[in-house]
Amino acid sequence: MFRHILNRLPWLLVPLLAVITGSCRRIPDPPSPDDTSLFAACVIPGTASTIDIVTFNVEGFPKAGYTSVTALSALVKAIDPDIVALQEVVSEADFNRMVKLMSGWTGYFYPVNNDEWNLAYLIKDSEMEVIPGTVRTLFRDDFYAFPRPPFEIMVSHKPSGRELLLINLHLKCCGGSDNENSRRSASRQLKEYLDEQRAGDAVVMLGDYNDEIASESPEENPFINFITDATSYTFADMAIATGSQLWWSYPSWPSHIDHILVTNELSADIDTTVVVKASPCYPDYGEVLSDHRPVAIKIIP
Repeated sequence: MFRHILNRLPWLLVPLLAVITGSCRRIPDPPSPDDTSLFAACVIPGTASTIDIVTFNVEGFPKAGYTSVTALSALVKAIDPDIVALQEVVSEADFNRMVKLMSGWTGYFYPVNNDEWNLAYLIKDSEMEVIPGTVRTLFRDDFYAFPRPPFEIMVSHKPSGRELLLINLHLKCCGGSDNENSRRSASRQLKEYLDEQRAGDAVVMLGDYNDEIASESPEENPFINFITDATSYTFADMAIATGSQLWWSYPSWPSHIDHILVTNELSADIDTTVVVKASPCYPDYGEVLSDHRPVAIKIIP
C-alpha cells in the first residue's frame, strides 16, 4: 500500500504545483527609463509653444520598487511636461534615484518628513527655473485641515519669462462629515490666502483634492467657494469632472478627485486640460504606477 502511494505521488504533485505556480502574480520586468515609446500611443506630449504642467498621485511611490522608478521616469518623459507635481511619494531615496535617471530634470522633495504622504516636484531645466527662496510649505500648524501641508514654489518660464506660483495639494481623504469638513476648512483657508496674499500672482493650485467639484451644492462640494468666485478662479478640469467617468482621474471608485485650479491671471490662457489614460499602453500600470491617473494642463505663455 505504501509503495502504491509513493508510485502515485508524482502524479498527485503535478496539479498541486500547477495551482501554486498559477496563483503567483507575474512580476513585470522594469521598463527602460528612457523608453518613451512605451506610452507614446496614450499621451499628448508637451510642446515648445505651451507651458505643460501635470499633477499625479503616484500611490506610495515606488509601489513596485525599482520597476516603479523606471516606469514613472518613462511615463514622465513621454508626457514631456515642464513641471510635474507628485503626491504620495514614500521614498526620498527612490525619488532621487529616479531624478538621476532623468537627465535635464531637477527634483524638489517635500521639506517636511511626512512618512509615506510626501509631495514632490519634477522641473524640466530647459524650460523652468525655480525662483530662489520660494520653496516652502503652507499651514504647517493646522493638521486638521492640512495633514499634508501644501507645497509651494514659484517658477519662471525661461522662454517667455512668465512667472507662475504652484501649490501642490494632497487634502484629507475619504467620506464622512469630519473628513469633508477638513477639506472645507482647507478650501476656505486656501482661498483666503490667495485672495489676501497672492492677489495678482498667476497661481496653479493642483493635486489630489480628494473630493469632486461637479456638484453645485455647498453641502456636497467643499470647493464651492472657488467655483462661485468665477471671476477670480477656474477649475481647468471642470469639463472632465462633469463629463464621462471613463476619463476621470480615479477610475477604481470611479471619481474625479485630482484637479487643477488657476487664478484669473491664467484663465484665458488655458489651452487644453486632459486626463492621461496610460494603462492601455502599459498593462501593469495599476500594479506598478498608481490607482490614479495624471491630469495635465497646457497653458499659453
